[in-house]
Amino acid sequence: MSMLRTLNLCLPFWPGILMFQIMILLILVCINSMLIGLIWEEIMMRVMIINDA
Repeated sequence: MSMLRTLNLCLPFWPGILMFQIMILLILVCINSMLIGLIWEEIMMRVMIINDA
């Protein structure tokens, strides 16, 4: 019986934790793509400058 009681106490928190993890993942992905975009632009600018010189 004690097992069932602990399960019932833990269950309501699961959806919240899952949503929290998904939100963190999405935020990390957004930050990563932004950083990649900035780095890519920087590389392209330097390549264009080198090609012009």
